[in-house]
Amino acid sequence: MNNIENTKIDWRNRNVYRDRKHEHLIKFFVEDKDTAIFDFNKELMVFAAMVGYCFNIKKPLSNDKIPIALGTYASSEDDGFIYLLALMEQRDATCLKESHIQDSIKIFEEYCNGGLDLINDWFNTSKGRADLLKLDTLEEKLMEQLASNNLVENNVELDVDF
Repeated sequence: MNNIENTKIDWRNRNVYRDRKHEHLIKFFVEDKDTAIFDFNKELMVFAAMVGYCFNIKKPLSNDKIPIALGTYASSEDDGFIYLLALMEQRDATCLKESHIQDSIKIFEEYCNGGLDLINDWFNTSKGRADLLKLDTLEEKLMEQLASNNLVENNVELDVDF
């Protein structure tokens, strides 16, 4: 074996990408002190990936993307969501092996990208409403999905403090 094959890549240094086209959502949900509901970009990425999975929307990323090191997700154990999505998609525990981590990351990235696209669409269709912070729109769409899956009853109020 040559030296390249013997060199192990530290999984924490692998990148998890997000598409740059969603930077306005990062600014809105994370950076703007008046509208932020997430403390970190990775929290929004996890939320968006779960939305993408819930609505079965995966979209490949463009070539214009921004990395977050996998170790950043691992520092708060948010990397578990990456592995969880891969397990739910692949239905095979081999996706957890180090040799398959990149495939698991790609699944997460595509669900995240699809979720961010969907959230963006929701916001674009709610322009005429007095929902300046977009939280009502987000709550409404998520409650509709929960109700359609019989997870909550229609017209149930969701009390969330931000």
